[in-house]
Amino acid sequence: MRGQEPNDELSKSLFDDYPLLTTKLYIPHQPSYFVAREHLMEKMSRAMDCKVTVVTSPPGFGKTTMVSQWILQGQIPVSWVSLDQGENDLLRFWTYVIAAINRICPSVGHKSFSLLKTMSFSPEQMISWLINDLFNIPDPILLVLDDYHLIESDEVHRLVAFFVERMPTQIHLCILSRKQPPIALGQLRVKGQLNEINLSELRFTEQEIAAFWHRQTGVLPNETSLQLLSERTEGWVAGLQLAVLSHLSGQQDALHQFKGDHRYVVDYLMEEVFEHLPEGTRSFLLRTSLLERMNAELCAVLTGEPAYKGRLQEMEKSNLFVIPLDAEGKWFRYHHLFADFLRCRLKQHHAEEVISLHLAACEWFEKHNYLDEAIEHALAAGAFDKASEIILTIATELLKRRELTTLHRWLLQLPVPIRERPAILIIQIWTELFMGHQEQMDKHVKTLQKELDAPTSRKDSLYIGIREDMKVVKNFQAMLHGDFKQCYAMLQEMYDDENLPNIEGLPMLFGLGMELNDGTIPFIRSYYGFNGQIKKAERYHRFYGEFIDKNGFYEFPFTAYQRAALCEVCYEKNQLPVALRLAEDAIRIAKRNNVIGAYVPAIIIQSKILWEREDKEEAIAIIHDALDHLKLTHLHHSHWHGLLHAFLTRCRLENEEMKAVDHWMRTSPWSRRIEINGDQDFELLVYIQALLAKENWAEALSWCEQLLKKARTSNRIMTELEVLLVLSQIHGRMNNPHTCMLHLHQALILGEREGYLRIFIDRDIEHLLRQYADVRKNKYMVEVQADGVSIHYLQVVLSLSMERRQTERGNHREASSVFMLTVREKEVLQLLVEGLSNKDIAEKLVLAQGTVKLHLHRVYSKLQVSGRTQAIQKANQHRLL
Repeated sequence: MRGQEPNDELSKSLFDDYPLLTTKLYIPHQPSYFVAREHLMEKMSRAMDCKVTVVTSPPGFGKTTMVSQWILQGQIPVSWVSLDQGENDLLRFWTYVIAAINRICPSVGHKSFSLLKTMSFSPEQMISWLINDLFNIPDPILLVLDDYHLIESDEVHRLVAFFVERMPTQIHLCILSRKQPPIALGQLRVKGQLNEINLSELRFTEQEIAAFWHRQTGVLPNETSLQLLSERTEGWVAGLQLAVLSHLSGQQDALHQFKGDHRYVVDYLMEEVFEHLPEGTRSFLLRTSLLERMNAELCAVLTGEPAYKGRLQEMEKSNLFVIPLDAEGKWFRYHHLFADFLRCRLKQHHAEEVISLHLAACEWFEKHNYLDEAIEHALAAGAFDKASEIILTIATELLKRRELTTLHRWLLQLPVPIRERPAILIIQIWTELFMGHQEQMDKHVKTLQKELDAPTSRKDSLYIGIREDMKVVKNFQAMLHGDFKQCYAMLQEMYDDENLPNIEGLPMLFGLGMELNDGTIPFIRSYYGFNGQIKKAERYHRFYGEFIDKNGFYEFPFTAYQRAALCEVCYEKNQLPVALRLAEDAIRIAKRNNVIGAYVPAIIIQSKILWEREDKEEAIAIIHDALDHLKLTHLHHSHWHGLLHAFLTRCRLENEEMKAVDHWMRTSPWSRRIEINGDQDFELLVYIQALLAKENWAEALSWCEQLLKKARTSNRIMTELEVLLVLSQIHGRMNNPHTCMLHLHQALILGEREGYLRIFIDRDIEHLLRQYADVRKNKYMVEVQADGVSIHYLQVVLSLSMERRQTERGNHREASSVFMLTVREKEVLQLLVEGLSNKDIAEKLVLAQGTVKLHLHRVYSKLQVSGRTQAIQKANQHRLL
């Protein structure tokens, strides 16, 4: 590849947890029979002037060779993905696209890829983040999708169209396919933004045929032979290659022996070529033809011959339709046409070996941990027990990575008796749940429940775990659908169970390490807080806490989520000491279990409380500590990093640090008017607040109206309430008092219904609340006199807003500071008490020594001591640890 070289180190850190086949990202090299095709090179050069290039033809016309030839001649950075059937899985498709781009643009795709791992991600939001990264690339790049005809998923096609419509001008897409891709490209054609190369242009001309023949055989064909080659092959390069091989094997008159379409040409010529190969080569080709990719060791297993690394390279150099898949010459595949021919011949002449060959391949792939390929060969061999056994080992990872289409396809290939085994059924239930297949899921639940309830049902640990998993899946399904009564009932059932299994037997979801938070701040804004219905969220998560306490489940990932959600509820209800304690607990458990979706929301709550207590320096410091933590866990380019930066921007807005705010705004997607997709409410609300600070009322109003419509459509109570408050601020500043009071009235109705307080207190709207109280008192607006907002609730909100403004820094300073040590400061103090030096503390906490000194300085300041000895005494005196 010319241009910018791949950055393997960064790609490795980004895709550490994903089993990428890097051979799929390899740009095919120039074959030995290369023939210069200047008219096609000129046509391909238009790819960088057009948004999309589409190269279509039947197999064997040299699409891949032509495009790779053009790439290797140029200096354009290229991202290449060789697609296969597996990329019909939406998650897998975009993972490979992001990985391909990330190899040449290491700053691209981190946020998008991190979103792919979440519970209920929005594909449109993921692509929007990817596009936002691409806008920041200064130089043009080409993204090539080879073998696109293998993609049959309507959802993948839809999202590719979504991507094409929005990608920046410096990004160019090239699609190679056997048929026209089912993507609407008419508008691009009309605008001159579509570059098309089709069958008529890919056919070899007589001049190119002569050059091809000469390069392969060393002699030019005479005029009669050239005309015959042209007529018989119709410029089809695969046919030409077969004709060359036939000629070189001594079949001088092979082209005279056939007529008809390409299918007959390939069958006849391959038969001729194959029959004149040495017996050992024929045997090798047949027995390895079942492989989608191969190396010397794998081939040796299937053929029973000693492993010889040079054999595949020699076959490639002999132009025997062997294609390298990497630069090292380790992995190869057969040309699709040749593979089809070989497999057909294997089944005709050695049908009895097909199953044993698939089983041997399965065993090799499983041994080397290529489990996807092992499953494919097990299924092809009809070894369904083996396939199900491997599926059970890989299913949790696939669910975690959200590769649902692949898993679902495998499960459907299993016979019904195996598919209805409880261990397989529970996986299928989770898969159907995440795919949104409600009817199928309900059917499987009934089948599994019947099996579990049978008198003969097993009582071992596996079945006990599956029974518990059934409770969790029903609870989780109810939560996703916002069914509070069902959620609470299922939690009650689990709470009442006096015979819960040990932690190893707990339901699958708890053992997956699956991210439950799809990037929502606060977490209770989404399904986990019943879409912002905090009265329900409080009741559920308090009971969930009782369940955790009863069973001693204090240190597990699900506890971090429960603590994070409840600390957000308590914060909104203005119960700050309780919220702080829960946030610190959530942070501690989340860090221990690497549960980032609980860690970030809890950190933000902790920072908010510090800010409220006028310790603004510390509030910002813990956000920087959290950003450092993300860096240590290779998440410093993830969407979590973006959420923390958005909160930091909100703090800077309050401090009027407009230079930093302006920089954040310039790099945000909304500065380019990218539409709202998925869950971006928190960041967009910060952006809108920044627009207000800059007095850009019109743009702020436009974004608010879009976000309000989205919030009401998705029934997101918290977002709707926040937007209504912002709208009241906007209309107040635009001198629209009537509209201002209407929006505030609607916000107060929602707030009182759900029990919100802090959402009003944290915004500078005391003057608007006073105006509203005056309007109510004097009956200036009939619209706000109706039932909906009680005077008591209004008085509570108004008095808390006034109290916040009147609170002076330093009240109860010593008492509050003692109990306001951050989690990191407590960790440092604990190690200090244990007698560790600054250097030892730095090594223990993976910090720089300078950072440790800074934390110690803050600890001494808060405890009002002058050194280590006094700090240890005070820590013991106040029982801080």
